[in-house]
Amino acid sequence: MEERLKRLVRRAIYDFEMLWDWDTVLVWISWWKDSMFLWYILNEIRKTLKNKFTIKWVYIFKEFLINCDIEFEEKRKYFEDNLWISLEKININLPEDSKLNDWIWQSCQRCAYARRIAMMKLCKKYNATKIALWHHMDDIVVTTMMNMITWRKLKIMPPVNKMTKWDITFIRPLSYIREKDILNFVINKKIPYSPCSCPVWENTMRNKIKKDIVRTNEKLMPEYVENIFWSLVKDFKEKYKDCNYCM
Repeated sequence: MEERLKRLVRRAIYDFEMLWDWDTVLVWISWWKDSMFLWYILNEIRKTLKNKFTIKWVYIFKEFLINCDIEFEEKRKYFEDNLWISLEKININLPEDSKLNDWIWQSCQRCAYARRIAMMKLCKKYNATKIALWHHMDDIVVTTMMNMITWRKLKIMPPVNKMTKWDITFIRPLSYIREKDILNFVINKKIPYSPCSCPVWENTMRNKIKKDIVRTNEKLMPEYVENIFWSLVKDFKEKYKDCNYCM
């Protein structure tokens, strides 16, 4: 399984030209399975890729969702003692007018926005031009469906997203990998992780689409997620090929 997953990540990196020689990539670490899988697979792939890139690992502590986080020292000790990775801690909060505590689905969007602003600012500190996110194939499909259902527009969560204003590129090396494969891998590899404990997750539109639409249809059509994903990727490549994935 590991070799197959490595091949898929390498394929995504090459298909979308995610990494180049001497790139410095910022990676946000959490204790979730997707995040833990990303650090493992990127470390392994870096050993074999011809492109020599540098990774900076950052742990973002969400002060506005303190119950969502495991103690930082536990994370730091594991990364430094077992993985030989230096982990920097960044504290972030939301503006006073945030609607996060209203328990509406937009809370996820605001939370993600706060994290990414913090990471983009850190890119200046490390002279990084790339931010690696751990969204997988299921995330891309669910997000696209959420945009269609909620905002009435076909907008994919792209494998590569160049933010020209900041001169920073978001990359998603796990774009070709299914969530179920990530879960099986971290369990079999005995990689420690914690499930999402976000207090608003169960009530989000994203989770409802994932459970009520995607998982239900996947039981009827096993290739449901893959077929949607590859149709989206094909459209994305054709639409943005002339501007090299600028958004």
